[in-house]
Amino acid sequence: MRRTAWSKAAGSVPSDRLRPAQRPQHVPQKQNQGKGKTPEPSKSKAIRKLESLAEGVRKSSGKEKDPTGGCFCQAREHDLSPYTAICRGCGLILCAINLPYYACPHCFAVLLSDIARSSLSARLDEEISKQVAKEEEERLRVAQQARDAEGAFPVLFGSTTPSVLSSTPSRPTAQTHKILSLNSKTKKYTVSSYTNTPVSSRPASRAESEVEEVHRVAAPPKEVDFVKRTPDRNHPWNNMRMEVIYVPVK
Repeated sequence: MRRTAWSKAAGSVPSDRLRPAQRPQHVPQKQNQGKGKTPEPSKSKAIRKLESLAEGVRKSSGKEKDPTGGCFCQAREHDLSPYTAICRGCGLILCAINLPYYACPHCFAVLLSDIARSSLSARLDEEISKQVAKEEEERLRVAQQARDAEGAFPVLFGSTTPSVLSSTPSRPTAQTHKILSLNSKTKKYTVSSYTNTPVSSRPASRAESEVEEVHRVAAPPKEVDFVKRTPDRNHPWNNMRMEVIYVPVK
């Protein structure tokens, strides 16, 4: 067979002179990590509180003091603490304001032992799971009610129904109005455009919503208040705290 400059020396078949078509290799495109991700639903206040409590129980040693000073109401103004109801060192009754991973506000003893700490950590994880399941069940119930309400009334073509599950409020759009004014003297009209920009109500941020004004009862004074004067034997009923003048009855 006659050889040409573009034919291969090893090939003797005409098909050997045909170059194989190169198929384009499929390269998976990397999705944009910032734009492709769906935003995670915001956690409720109850879940954030439980997660913060569980994280504090796992990371703290129990010897840290409460920076706020604790509360000494002894469950008179607040509910009894569901985790550490009493200090085993001094017997102080602890309310729910006193967090279990801090030391006792009075004697600064550790409130949780190692066994109690691991047990409380498992208990908090279980409470978080139950709270998440409860909120998910509530979300599905609201979604079902929204579907039932949407199916009860006919939806016009091209109309958009507001989403019930949307957690972020929609921003109000600016509306433009045109006003036609007629001048009675010059008999000329003018067209004026006005745009009203509604102010969107900004939801409270997470830091603002978590700040709560909690009344804490301060610690009792270290010195005991007592009467330092010597009592009068003739008037044992006398008020020793202040000077009182008794006026006889006429």
